[in-house]
Amino acid sequence: MNEKQQYIKEFVDDAQEHLDIIEQGILKLTSHQQPELVYEILRSIHTIELNSEILGTNIITTTAKDLKYEFEILRDYPIKFDLKLESLFLQCFDVLSICVNQLIEPFGIDPKHEEKILPQIEATFKSLNSYLKNITNECVIFSEIEQIFPLENAVKIAASEYNKQVEINISGRGTIISKFILKKLPILLTHLINNSITHGIETPETRVNQGKSPVGKITIRACQQANQTLVSFADDGAGIDVERVKNKALDKGLINYSQLPNLSKKDIYELIFHPGFSTKDTKDLRAGLGYGMDVIRSEINKLGGKITIDSIPQQGTNFTIYFY
Repeated sequence: MNEKQQYIKEFVDDAQEHLDIIEQGILKLTSHQQPELVYEILRSIHTIELNSEILGTNIITTTAKDLKYEFEILRDYPIKFDLKLESLFLQCFDVLSICVNQLIEPFGIDPKHEEKILPQIEATFKSLNSYLKNITNECVIFSEIEQIFPLENAVKIAASEYNKQVEINISGRGTIISKFILKKLPILLTHLINNSITHGIETPETRVNQGKSPVGKITIRACQQANQTLVSFADDGAGIDVERVKNKALDKGLINYSQLPNLSKKDIYELIFHPGFSTKDTKDLRAGLGYGMDVIRSEINKLGGKITIDSIPQQGTNFTIYFY
């Protein structure tokens, strides 16, 4: 047995112990729904996720992350764990278990097979997520976001770190929104605020030289459109520097020179959502670390939504999130 085979065996042996904890925990939740039990399950899933990342098995890492996300909903909401939930969670658990066990098959996880089963995995998790959203779909007004996430304070703190002046305006406060979605918005808005202040809004001196007010503006707006809830996040900063995005993408090997003439603005904006992408050359606690926009898209996808970008040089950038 070579070193890699030994590491795979150790991973699978450890994962099996955690899979037993997860399965037994799911079976107990119907009659013993205790926070400690959910946290125990989450710890085991998280361990499998971290170890699979080290091993480089993307399908196991992705599946573990998806399962963890669903259990986090169970952790955060007072949900009665009924037999249907048990069945749906067990189906998702089975997917993770099968992926782990495939590692010790003679040929491991076949990339072609992985590509084939990914849609099935997504469908399984979508069924669970839809059911969870249905039973947590109490509606509230958008202004309640300020009770769980003090937006003005978040902007003030981030702006002060960069010696910038920024004010925030919130509109559509009376818009009806799912409480489930509202509770997920803080992580999205945190990343958008950081992105806007580090990349978008200029220093007071730069803004004055450009004929702008020294105080940058962030506008968050919620509204209903047909059967959708829209949350837009806009700033009046520098806008997206498409040339800089293209150069960074070239440096990272995300695109090649032959593709440049055919890239649309939409294609260029899409690069921003690539994991690890950042246009900042220096790193600090809020920028240049290579995570942010990919986290936003991942969280929105889990909620069944989508995000679009519109940007005008020197006028600002607008992100619109659509929740169905």
